[in-house]
Amino acid sequence: MKIDTYNNSLLASLAYVIIIIAGLKAGSSIIVPLLMAFFWFLLFLPLVNKLRSLGMPDLITTVVVFGITLFIVVIVGTFLVSSGQELVAKLPVYQEKYYELIPKITAFLEKFGLSPEKNHIIDFFDPMKIIDYTARFLKNMGNIMTNGFMTLIIVMFLFLESSMLTKKIFLLLKTEESKANVLSFIKNINTYFSIKTLTSALTGVVIYGILAFFDLEYASLFGFIAFLLNYIPSIGSILAAIPAILISLLQLTFMDTVFITIGYLVVNNLIGNLLEPRLLSNGVGISALFIFLSMVFWGWVLGPVGMFLSVPLTIILKMACMYSQKWKWVSVILDDRIK
Repeated sequence: MKIDTYNNSLLASLAYVIIIIAGLKAGSSIIVPLLMAFFWFLLFLPLVNKLRSLGMPDLITTVVVFGITLFIVVIVGTFLVSSGQELVAKLPVYQEKYYELIPKITAFLEKFGLSPEKNHIIDFFDPMKIIDYTARFLKNMGNIMTNGFMTLIIVMFLFLESSMLTKKIFLLLKTEESKANVLSFIKNINTYFSIKTLTSALTGVVIYGILAFFDLEYASLFGFIAFLLNYIPSIGSILAAIPAILISLLQLTFMDTVFITIGYLVVNNLIGNLLEPRLLSNGVGISALFIFLSMVFWGWVLGPVGMFLSVPLTIILKMACMYSQKWKWVSVILDDRIK
């Protein structure tokens, strides 16, 4: 009887989870702006609290921080859209250079006894498709930022009512332990975003320096892509390197491309695999396997934004399960340490 009851309870819980996931996926067009606003708010919350501690009124604090937010969104969004358009416009030039490169590729393969036809090489490897996809991705991301009116409005009201919101949450929480857990959650999210932004900015600047040294076209754009995609765990840095390496292959010499590739590998390993894990060791607490799996899952549910927010969303899930007797095992599995 107990086994049947347990099985029924487990099946019911799984059914609830599936319904919730289906609801998130179906309502992603509404949920994504809300999530972006929430995490944007958490990112700037330390600045809001700092200005308030200096005696600045809530209204003035909101105007200042929202002004900074709006400036960043407009500048970055415009830059991404214009860069994407320029890249699309230049595709015919790169395609012509690629066709000029094919005889060299054929000659190189013939040294190993391979004699592929031109069409076979194009079918097997066409960098134009990757460059075109990159350009359209940039335009879409830029449009999301510049047209995210709903997100900006939500952020503005969150800034305006942040002090009152905190007081309301603390009133709802009955124990000091619950309040400490909420503060710990906010601190973890802020720690993650702050350190991730720092390491992403460092990655972008160093990559830009390497590409500018070789005088690669769109060095600033590829530096920003390295910054942006570094927020995506595990594969973001790899994806950021692909378009830059392809453009390098079409514009520069083969040896230059090799050095640029080595530069990406060195930067991503030093910052992504050494510096960042050390800084985040006490800030996330999720195993590398589940960081990658969470990126895949949230990307499937919420699209590209879900990939960027995969770690914070998984932290929320981990903390929620940590204080539930039924779902505590989920928190244990997600954790990067055995306590």
